[in-house]
Amino acid sequence: MIRNLASIVIVSVLCICVAVIFNYKYAIMINATGSLGNWAFLVKKGVIPQEKGEYIAFIPPKNPYYTKTFVKIIGGVAGDEVRHEERVFYVGDTKIGKAKEVSLKGEPLDIGPVGVIPEDHYFVYTQMKDSYDSKYKTIGWIPKDLVVGTAYPIL
Repeated sequence: MIRNLASIVIVSVLCICVAVIFNYKYAIMINATGSLGNWAFLVKKGVIPQEKGEYIAFIPPKNPYYTKTFVKIIGGVAGDEVRHEERVFYVGDTKIGKAKEVSLKGEPLDIGPVGVIPEDHYFVYTQMKDSYDSKYKTIGWIPKDLVVGTAYPIL
């Protein structure tokens, strides 16, 4: 009986150690809004994405709607030029999407920044028409210090 108890304790300690190490390097993010094609992402913490098209996990700037970590697509990186025409955003010649005039609650939405994306910043988006992303002033360009890591779709 003591041998079985010792085995249970050892296995339990190992499981806790694995969980702690996993939580230190990784996170599982759930996409509850349907803004991306996947609903679950594995985030490698501290791994900073570099390329357009990669998924990025970040803490959103202070805004009136969300505080939880976001997962979005990188649409622009430092040096890319962002512009809009009648609320339709472009990064270079690539159409990103149209910024809505009002939120789902009917509140006015100011459009996000335009110009050259500064060093260590990202333009983020999703294809969903209701995506709350860099097209809006309250999100804007995401600074590197708000990046949690690179996200990978898993489900």
